Amino acid sequence: MNDDSLFCELYREIEKLPVIDCHEHILGPKEVVSKREPIASLISGYIQSDLLSAGISQKELDILNDDSIDTEKKWEIFERFWKRIQFTAYAKVTKIIMKDIYGEESISLESLLRIKDKVLQPTKETYDSLLDKANIKLILSDILWDLGTLKRFIEGNLSYYSKIKFLFSLPQFHNNVRSYDFVQRVGSLLNRHITSLDDYLELVYELIKRAKEKGVVGIKDQSAYTRSLDYGLVTRYEAESLFNRILSDPRNSLGWPEAKPLDDFLFHRFMGFARELKLPVQVHTGHMAGIRNKIEKTNAVLLSNILELYQDVNFDLFHGNWPYMGEILFLGKNYPNVYIDFCWVNIIDPIYSEELYCRTLLTVPHTKVNGFGGDYFDVPEYIVSHLKIARENMTRALVKLIRMGWIDEYSAIEIAKSWLFENPKRLFNLEV
Repeated sequence: MNDDSLFCELYREIEKLPVIDCHEHILGPKEVVSKREPIASLISGYIQSDLLSAGISQKELDILNDDSIDTEKKWEIFERFWKRIQFTAYAKVTKIIMKDIYGEESISLESLLRIKDKVLQPTKETYDSLLDKANIKLILSDILWDLGTLKRFIEGNLSYYSKIKFLFSLPQFHNNVRSYDFVQRVGSLLNRHITSLDDYLELVYELIKRAKEKGVVGIKDQSAYTRSLDYGLVTRYEAESLFNRILSDPRNSLGWPEAKPLDDFLFHRFMGFARELKLPVQVHTGHMAGIRNKIEKTNAVLLSNILELYQDVNFDLFHGNWPYMGEILFLGKNYPNVYIDFCWVNIIDPIYSEELYCRTLLTVPHTKVNGFGGDYFDVPEYIVSHLKIARENMTRALVKLIRMGWIDEYSAIEIAKSWLFENPKRLFNLEV
């Protein structure tokens, strides 16, 4: 059997496997939706980062995102920049949507006008149809970063899609602790007035505990967007001095890096909470959304002291740590409590992802890999199109390993099932 035949055969089998989507930012279907213009719909995802990288101005991007502007009036701008980005992996997602969802082989003004009345809306019917066809059984979603949304969830007043399980969003509880007003806003979630560091720690513990009781399956931290992942060990005295400065006068506030010792101290305490409550922790590592970011602060290797200290906490490290492959492989091999998560990275860099699938199998127990997460906001067509690319990357990697004589076809399917379903099911203690 040649490689093309083996790829097709293996892909068909992997396509049948159930999937747990390890990372999205969604609540699920919307009851009231407005009609979407084709170009605005097709650039709803990460492709906007490529447009910015290609030099589009914010004014031009705002025009493309405006549903009230006709497609014909947008076409000149879109065509000019589409020609620059059409071969990226983000653009590949858009091409898959056009072909698989709308039946169009190419992107042109004519094809965009043909889909004008077919553009999908994030309704329950759309979610059910697309996710069922893609065999996505459950979605882990990080959307509780808004304090009001978290309060509604804890109180049982938040409506969301039946296939969603939430993560407790952690960054604001350590990275945003800079002012009296914010501390008291956090306290108001449980109708408490914070008068000390102990009050604050007790409150956050109670929030995470109640969230778990309501169905939260883990903790998520994406502070790498705003700070380094190097969480130093800080004395309570140093942290409490900063916290007391906030409380002593509502007009006081902390800047950065002045607030880092308090941030570090709180993060360490919260990892202790994760251990006590037996919740796995997802951490953003590697590439960040948007442009003009500082990548060196997000390298997962900066977490080494955290991984060493909290050996009873399982850490799900995100995005394949792109572009730092060697470091994530080392961490996965070196620490029993480290899982490698391929969310988003499959469309950041498919060749990197293919190689990472191969090398994780050669270096890391295959039971410590979570193979897919879409990382989108309320656009189910993007989720399933991303999953198609992830399955292709995975299949190419497994075909390579079969040709090496490292595994056989039966083992390849079992490995893929572990990556896509069994591993996240076990790590997050999911009933599905």
